[in-house]
Amino acid sequence: MELPPTLLGTTTFVLHKVGVANRRALAERLAGETGLSLWEFAALATLDDFGPAAQREIGDRLGLDPSDMVRLMDGLMDGSLAVRERDPADRRRYRISLTTAGSDALVRARTVVTDVERETLAPLTDDERRLLHTLVTKLFSH
Repeated sequence: MELPPTLLGTTTFVLHKVGVANRRALAERLAGETGLSLWEFAALATLDDFGPAAQREIGDRLGLDPSDMVRLMDGLMDGSLAVRERDPADRRRYRISLTTAGSDALVRARTVVTDVERETLAPLTDDERRLLHTLVTKLFSH
């Protein structure tokens, strides 16, 4: 694809194109090698990083609409990757937890993510990769 110089000179446009291409590559590899979608990977990673949580809390962390969270969580539970159980601190609430199968799927998915990142960022040196991560994290956090 040969972009017009005006677009190549627009950092946010180029960043978007790179992001879309890399997201597609990651989604295809995750689905093909683990059977997980990007959002399923994100939910499993959230549970692993922060521990059991209410469905709404997971959705808030990921920026997902509650109706999308219902489908996402139902899919994880149907696949035995997560379980919904009563919160011992408040019996009126439920919380979602990773299962052993969910933890195993996450390990496989993290390997895929690492491989895809290594491949898609291959033109960059290790220092450039670290700098890129620092810069995009700064933009995201702002």
